[in-house]
Amino acid sequence: MPELTDKLAQLAALIEKNVPGNGLHRTPLKHLRLFRESRSRDLESVTYEPALIIAASGSKHLYLEGVRYQVNAGTLFALFMPMVMKCEMFDVDENNPMLAVGIVLDRYRLAKLLHRIDNVDYGQVSREEVRTSGIFSAPTNSRLLDAVIRLLKTLDDPAETAVIGEAIIDEIYFRILTEEQGGSLRVSLRQQGQIQQISRVVEYLHENLAKNLSVEELASMVNMSPSGFHKKFKEVMHLSPLQYTKLIRLNTAHTYLLEGMNVSEAGYLVGYNSPAQFSREYKRQFGETPSAISRPRESSYVTGSPGYSP
Repeated sequence: MPELTDKLAQLAALIEKNVPGNGLHRTPLKHLRLFRESRSRDLESVTYEPALIIAASGSKHLYLEGVRYQVNAGTLFALFMPMVMKCEMFDVDENNPMLAVGIVLDRYRLAKLLHRIDNVDYGQVSREEVRTSGIFSAPTNSRLLDAVIRLLKTLDDPAETAVIGEAIIDEIYFRILTEEQGGSLRVSLRQQGQIQQISRVVEYLHENLAKNLSVEELASMVNMSPSGFHKKFKEVMHLSPLQYTKLIRLNTAHTYLLEGMNVSEAGYLVGYNSPAQFSREYKRQFGETPSAISRPRESSYVTGSPGYSP
């Protein structure tokens, strides 16, 4: 599709224009991030915050529980919950860098927009066809790319950025929700009860890493049975509650170590009372002991906004 290829090239040029080099870059728009990377990266563990990612060039693979997600030029990749994934970037260089736009996901804003379009018939999707999931991936299309290109063009003028930019972000949400592939996404987002319950637990886990909580305790927080909670958590997060807790603890400790914290303190702050257990599980996750981390390393795109890593 020549038209789509041309628009991806326009988007890539706008990203290059607005970033000083490799890395994740904030913009004057609160929820907009731009990402560039020209070096291949081996498989590494990263934490992604809720975000919409639109890739303009380059390629990366994301892995979660044996499932591989490919993000390359023309891919829309959405995460509706904080996710810990393995990622690798390949076949990129200065002539063909990974370039992506990230929009930090505002679930409340998305839900308000969904409510406004609920009375319009965009086609029915059978609930049997829908899996509630915190991950959504689909090819992008011309209309969505048009909106993202116009969004980046507002960065040339502070007034346009502040006034028109925010309106275009709503348009991007609208495009994602109302395109054909957005049908299952709309159904998932309307399942507010259980998704909100899992969201509350995820938020609590991130805020209380040092606490050792059982599945029974987590289930009671949202008035679910342990078995029902375990099933729904894994459906949304693609990991069991205990697997997810372990990964966010280890990734948080990894960040602490890169920031210069000592091993004992890093492990203790994320809930490891046994240094030996912390060292063993850390090595299993990252391939080396925590004491081997002696200086900060560059992180990939992702963390808190698309910025954990598109």
